[in-house]
Amino acid sequence: MLRHRVVGGLGLGARAFSHACAARARAPNAAKAQSTKAPKPRASTLRQFLEARGLLSTAPAPRDDVSEGGAPASAPAPALRRTRLPTAKAKALALESRALREQAALQADEAPAPAPAVPSDLPEVVALATARSYDLDALLRSGRLPPDWRWLEDREVIYLPARPASSDALGMGSAFIFRSGCFVTWGMTPEQKAALHRDVIAGGAEELRYDVAGDEAMEFVHLPTEPTRVVGDLIVVGQPSREWSNRARADAATLLLQARLAISQGLAASARLSVQEAVLAAYLRSVSLMPEQLEQNGKVPLPRRALIRKMGTLLRLRQHLNLDRDNFLDDPELYWDNSHMEALYRHTCEALDIKPRIESLNAKLNHCEHLLEVLRALLTEESSHRMELIIIYLIAFEVAMALVSHEYVPTPLALWHWLCAP
Repeated sequence: MLRHRVVGGLGLGARAFSHACAARARAPNAAKAQSTKAPKPRASTLRQFLEARGLLSTAPAPRDDVSEGGAPASAPAPALRRTRLPTAKAKALALESRALREQAALQADEAPAPAPAVPSDLPEVVALATARSYDLDALLRSGRLPPDWRWLEDREVIYLPARPASSDALGMGSAFIFRSGCFVTWGMTPEQKAALHRDVIAGGAEELRYDVAGDEAMEFVHLPTEPTRVVGDLIVVGQPSREWSNRARADAATLLLQARLAISQGLAASARLSVQEAVLAAYLRSVSLMPEQLEQNGKVPLPRRALIRKMGTLLRLRQHLNLDRDNFLDDPELYWDNSHMEALYRHTCEALDIKPRIESLNAKLNHCEHLLEVLRALLTEESSHRMELIIIYLIAFEVAMALVSHEYVPTPLALWHWLCAP
């Protein structure tokens, strides 16, 4: 028995020693992994512009440390838009986008290196939705537009060419102002965007200005030998396709302007949709605690008038999304007579996940509508129960009065006379 105990103790000691050695071997790697920090992402010029002008709230900086309890610090909230593509297709688009960026770097470099670095500061196409709509006629009467502005597509869009005028086909420094309450800039600096909004648009053209502006941005490159298209998160500005040229029957400059207009329309739709996403997110926060309050208190947490106002807000959100003139389900009217631009517009919307985001918003609206219908039904049931009690009380009072009037029940006066009788 003593021999077995000694052998067992030696075995346990050997296993403990091996675990301790393995832990010491892993310690340097763990310390090295903790000491290395991921590089901080570069802040986009669009985010800097919006935060500097007060159109967006300042995003909290990502934390590299850990919390006091030892848990990792909370990561920043993900963006509202995420590409919903199969893995193989997303990987192929990413590889094609990288190849195009390298091609642009080779084209811009006079003495290219054997393995050029991918440019990280490509110019951006930025869409900013600041109001429900723009009164373009009032903007025209204000006299704030530059002298070389142009109407596009049946007075639905105002085009502002680059200032000073440039022969660059990219239109660097140009902008499109849409009647739907959004403007799109091509290659502008944050200061230029702020000046455009402050000096041209914000002086009376905005109707029902948003509390928080919606934004969307994509980088673009100029590759004359490539067709104009959207590849993943990159816009390639090049030559129009042969089919497009044959159908449009216009010169190269006009075709390129139409292509940029179609891409800008898709970005504007995404920016406007981001406003609806932000409004719905705030609405969801306002109703998210109602099921828990209903469970804890056993009664509807809202009075009838407040519940009706919540339902009105929900119907207004659904109307803005699906039923307005500039809704997100129908293609813009300008493509009814310009079908050659429709394909590029739809490709831009597909790259920005417009359709999945609309379906997600409608699903959330349906859930909110079901929740409010349940609360309304509970309020109706509570009101019906109260009315039933009132009716029962009235019937009981009427029966008591009938018994008294027919002297089945003596009145207090009759009782007094009976008690005072000799």
